[in-house]
Amino acid sequence: MFFRIPRLTPGYIRFLQTQAAQTVLQSQEGPAMPRMAILLGLMGIGMSGYSSRQLTLHYKPSTHLFR
Repeated sequence: MFFRIPRLTPGYIRFLQTQAAQTVLQSQEGPAMPRMAILLGLMGIGMSGYSSRQLTLHYKPSTHLFR
């Protein structure tokens, strides 16, 4: 179960730098997107419930269905 440590070539060092930079950028922007997704989801559920309620309030059943 030994794993090989990669050689520290200039390309690998650059790769590690870009990985570190992406991690820092994502940690700064990270919490905004899940909050936005939750907000949009709750708005969608609320609008769906509201429109369903409006449809049931103004719905008059047809009389020929209950004969």
